[in-house]
Amino acid sequence: MSTVTETLPALRARRLDRISLPNRAARVVVALLMLAAGGALLAVNASFRAVEAVVATWLLSPFVEGQRAAIGEHYLVWTPTGDLIALQITVECTALLIGLPLTVVAAVILAFTRVRWSRLFGGLAAMWGIVFAVNLVRLVLIGWATQTWGLDPGYKVSHVFVGSLVGVLGYVVGLVVMLLIIGVRAPQRRYTRRPRA
Repeated sequence: MSTVTETLPALRARRLDRISLPNRAARVVVALLMLAAGGALLAVNASFRAVEAVVATWLLSPFVEGQRAAIGEHYLVWTPTGDLIALQITVECTALLIGLPLTVVAAVILAFTRVRWSRLFGGLAAMWGIVFAVNLVRLVLIGWATQTWGLDPGYKVSHVFVGSLVGVLGYVVGLVVMLLIIGVRAPQRRYTRRPRA
């Protein structure tokens, strides 16, 4: 028989003790700045969504004849009946919805672990790139489906079902890639053997 000795609290205490006080203070300050930057992005989310609309329009333009420029957070598509409609990128449809919570996770990791700065910011950049790209794929897919099959079933199916699935996959892939680059691992347990009686 063998037993498992849990040494995680002791390991955590030793790891945090090895961080010098100025380094720990710098980590907390930068983590707070990351949270403040996230709050600033949230405050200007309409401008961020307008950028997403412009990029979605640009990506959709090879598939649409007579493509019109984006207007604010709206990108325009033609329906099969020849109507020009505006699809709005709402607060629920932006990459901020996924990217900001993951930025909070990264800030917590920075403040409370010894992760290398370069790994953390590399993981954060990769996560934002993935989340932004996946959300744009989702927006283009919705625009293309609306243009091809109209509001019903094109928009409804692509927005509610396919778009939600793509969004969730983007969240999961962004989180996993960020954590892999940062180097977060599951806590290791030390196995000790008791002498047999």
